[in-house]
Parts: sequence; C-alpha cells; structure tokens
Amino acid sequence: MNSPQRDAGSFRDPSGYVFTDGDRILRAVMAPAADTFGEIYDSGLFEELSNKNLMIGCTHIDATPQQLAQYKGARGDTAVALYEHPRVPMLSYPFEWCFSQLKDAAIAHLDLQLIALEKGYELSDATAYNMQFIDGRAVHIDAMSLRPYVDGAHWSGYHQFCRQFLLPLLLEAWSGVAFQSIYRGSLDGISFEDALSILPRRKLFTSASGLMHVYLHGRAVMAQSSKAEKKVDLDRKLPKSRYAAMLEQLRGFISGLESAKRPASYWKTYAAINSYSEPMRDTKLQFVKDWAAETRPNLIWDIGGNTGDFSMSAIAGGAKAAVVLDGDLDSLESAYRMRTKKGEKILPLLMNLVDPTPNMGWRQRERKGLIERASSDGIIALAVIHHMCIGGNLPLAEAVRWLLSLAPSGIIEFVPKGDPMVDQLLQVREDIFHDYTEDVFLATISEKHQITAQHKFSENGRLLTAYRLA
Repeated sequence: MNSPQRDAGSFRDPSGYVFTDGDRILRAVMAPAADTFGEIYDSGLFEELSNKNLMIGCTHIDATPQQLAQYKGARGDTAVALYEHPRVPMLSYPFEWCFSQLKDAAIAHLDLQLIALEKGYELSDATAYNMQFIDGRAVHIDAMSLRPYVDGAHWSGYHQFCRQFLLPLLLEAWSGVAFQSIYRGSLDGISFEDALSILPRRKLFTSASGLMHVYLHGRAVMAQSSKAEKKVDLDRKLPKSRYAAMLEQLRGFISGLESAKRPASYWKTYAAINSYSEPMRDTKLQFVKDWAAETRPNLIWDIGGNTGDFSMSAIAGGAKAAVVLDGDLDSLESAYRMRTKKGEKILPLLMNLVDPTPNMGWRQRERKGLIERASSDGIIALAVIHHMCIGGNLPLAEAVRWLLSLAPSGIIEFVPKGDPMVDQLLQVREDIFHDYTEDVFLATISEKHQITAQHKFSENGRLLTAYRLA
C-alpha cells in the first residue's frame, strides 16, 4: 500500500473516503463512523448484499497505525480503519444509461433498501451515481451509505430518489421524452419544476403513484423552497411497516414502467433492419473475433457500437468485457436487452463522440470525463469515422489520432466517399472534406502504430484496419 491517492470525487461524506493504491480500491473509514461501520461489517449484511449482487464486495484490511496515517481525508482527518473493494471496470453515470438500465438500477436500489431495512439498517441517501453496472448487473458501490435504522425515521433519500430515478423514468415512460440530456444538465437530477411542466396531467391525476410521489410531493417541495424560512416537522414518525410499504409500492410502480419511445414489438425487428449485408456482416464479425483472439483484451471500447453485435463477437474471440459507446438510444436499448438475455459482460453507454461526457462537479473533478474514468485495452470503431469527420466536421487525422489514443490496439473501419452512407451525409452539405481520404487515414495510423491486418470490401471500398502500438 504505497502512496495512496484520495479519489477527487470522494469528499462529501466526512465519515470515510475512497482511495486508489495502484490497482486497488480502498475505503478509509474515519473515527466518527468506525464503530458503526465495523458493526455493520460484522453483522454480515455486506456479505449478504454482495452475494445477491446488490452491493459491491467489502473486505476489512489489517493496517498498522503508520499505514493508516497515509490515508488523509478531505478535512485533514486520518483513517482509523481500512477496507478494500473490487475495482469497477468502467464507471458510468445515469445520464449515460438507456431507459432499461436506469429502471434496473432503481429496482436494485429499492431491493437493497428492503433487505437492509429488514435487518435493521437503511441507506442515508439515494443517489443514482452510487449504482454502477458490474458484469451486467446494477450494483451499489457506496458501503458507507448504510447506517442503523432508527425507529420512526423517515426515508431521508426519498427526494433524491425521485429526482434521480423516478422523474427521469417517468419523462420517458409517460411523455416519450428522452431524459438523458436534461439529466446531464444537473448532477442533482431532474427538478420537480421541469418534470411537472412536461409530464401529462392525465397521468399524474389518474395514477395514485404519480399523484403521491410526483404531483403532491413536487408541489410540496416547490412550495417549501419558495419560503424564506423552511420549517420541517421532525417530530412526525413514520412506522417501519409504512417505510417498507413505501419502498415496495415504488418498486412495483417502477417495475411496470415501459418506455413510450418505441412499441414493444420494435425490438424484435430492430437488429434485422439495421444490419449490414449478410456477407459483409459475417466478414466483419470474423475480423473482430480474430483480432480479439490474437490480442486477448480485458476491456474493449466499441466506439459507435450500435447494438453491440461486434462487442459480442470480440468477447467470443477472447475479450473479457466491452463498453458500447453510441449516440443512438434505440441501439443502446437493444444492446442492453440483448446483454440481459445472453448474459454477456457488455455495458452500453450513451455517448456523443464529438461531445463526450466532460469532467463535471466540484472543481470539475467530482465526476470524471470519458477518458479519465478507465483505460481500454483495445477499441473497435466500425462505420463511425465518417460520422465523426463529415457529420461532425472533424479533421480526419485528428479524429483518427483520438481513436488511437484510447487504446494500444484496435480496429478502425474507413468508409470512403462514394459509399452510400457517406453520400447521404454529403447530400445536404458542400464537400469541403479534401482531407478525408484513405491515404490520410492510413498515414495517420502509421505514425506511431503498426498495421497488423486489413480487409477491403469490394462492394463499397470500406477498409477494415487492425493495428497495434509500434
């Protein structure tokens, strides 16, 4: 345990902080919370929740006073206990998730709370950022959010749960409005003011859950925030049975929500109507599989990965896990549903490649941008370079260098002018892209990388190029 570094986003909770020490993820617990956290750990609750894939694993680490002294908190405090968690392969944020991902995360969050409450504990908050997808499952990663339940206590995370889980889901389920861009605008989630201005009144007034959790709750929050002096009734008790019933009722309500963006039958034909010609598709799948078999990457990023078919081919070839980055929510929804069905270790994330998630929050370090969150061992970027360069007005060499910077090896497909997809992009604009040529593409790759395999399609001149760092 040498030179531990406190995670820049771990500062809000003075009871403990997250540190990295090489590849290890360590949680430093401070004096005020040490006894309580130790009691919860000894109760076996962490182990039970971890076994049920609801909370990340947690292991106590024996550490000397000298070792503990290296773990300084954000407020100058020093750790008195140390625990270790497995590393999350790729952190993601709720505004990068599709509808089904946020829904699954909400249900997992409520399931965790119900189990904890039965054992005499509760969560101190309900932020969606504490939910992460590990091996395809939504898992809570903040063990220090658990605390002993006090008889009669209210759910302190209720307002936060509504803003970060319920309201975004309802925007899409009831209004057909994609929640991601609104959600990205505030780390606190979607405000009741925005939600109440969008959600249909007929839904709010004909749904008991909508009336209680959104309309009445939202009106009360808005009225309270407009008062100069806020008064909260702390004496009113909430029986434990009603607390549990509230969690159960929300779980049932959210479980029944479906996206209003597409009919259920849409997903049965989505892959078929968006696939390549069968021979090209088979060739691409085999090319990716062969590359993965040779490089054996632990984590790949599938840039513009669509429905994740090529990620699955890479996993079949030997890759251990894949992150699908795409700007099309329909594709990501399909990828997530397919991952759920087949059990593949694929994480679909919404990402505009010319405007990826930036550093956000306090000092722009609380939430990390795409590049800062994880490093990939390989990338596949098929049928995406023309969207970046012609659709996004990026210089070809600059776009290629960015892709090359993401991993030491990978596959990039060059889609030339004359291809129907490129011609479609050029129909509505002047062709100012004199640098968009195969020669520039290959020369840029060859600056620092070795080309290891190629395949050119006679049908349209597309060129698959595999490479590795020279």
